[in-house]
Amino acid sequence: MRRGKLFREFPVTGPLRVEIEGEGPDVSLRTHEGPFVRVEMAYGVHGWGYGAEERERALLSNPPLRFYGDLLRVGPEPEGVSLDYKLFLPPEAEVEVAVATGDVAVTGLSKKVRIATGSGDVVLTDIAGEVRVRCGSGDVSLQRVFGALAIRTGSGDIVGKDVKGDVEVETGSGDVALEGVEGELHVVTGSGDVRVAGRVEEETWRIRTGSGDVDLRLLEHFQAAVELRTNSGDIACTLPVKIETHEEGVLRGTVGEAPRARILVQTGSGDIILAQG
Repeated sequence: MRRGKLFREFPVTGPLRVEIEGEGPDVSLRTHEGPFVRVEMAYGVHGWGYGAEERERALLSNPPLRFYGDLLRVGPEPEGVSLDYKLFLPPEAEVEVAVATGDVAVTGLSKKVRIATGSGDVVLTDIAGEVRVRCGSGDVSLQRVFGALAIRTGSGDIVGKDVKGDVEVETGSGDVALEGVEGELHVVTGSGDVRVAGRVEEETWRIRTGSGDVDLRLLEHFQAAVELRTNSGDIACTLPVKIETHEEGVLRGTVGEAPRARILVQTGSGDIILAQG
């Protein structure tokens, strides 16, 4: 296999949209302050002999990049060539990534981010814009994500810290662990444990899992209507709940004199913990 790297830069004078597609590239998107986009490609040309040399020459002279002033298109890979992409973008760029297999890492963007992968991990760090992620299989890691967030995975764990916008998560199988949540929360899992720590004021936290434990830790004082349900499992609540209903598999009540938030949990089989901490 013939390996190498190539580099391209394009001037940016206004809003920019970036679209990336491919069969199996790893994709890294980072920000910088320069008035340009820098694209770095690490390539591998399969085969040997004259055919491989021709494919390499064609790639170097005409890489899969198209720039239209306000739109940059990257990929897909030419036949017989493997590519990984590293892009340096203005923070205000909007991005859309669609890859069959490959990891995707995005850091520092402040506008819309769209990611779709068949299989591969996704890492999002310091994102201030709206985010949508779809993964067939792969883990999703979040750190300091401040915009509205929607994640849908077939299988894979979802882990996040400092998630400050509204959150919607749906996974077929996988654990969900989120810290520093501030905003609306909607989590649905087929099988997997759910652990969430954060604060509520007027928001609704709605969590539903087919099988798996649910552990919620609420920070500081709050006022909320609470409804916890499990078909087979225990319910443990250490908060000062004014109980309206407490029977096998059901706890319903309120915390505080004037509840404005709602906490709704339902699990088919699994324990539920609601505590402050």
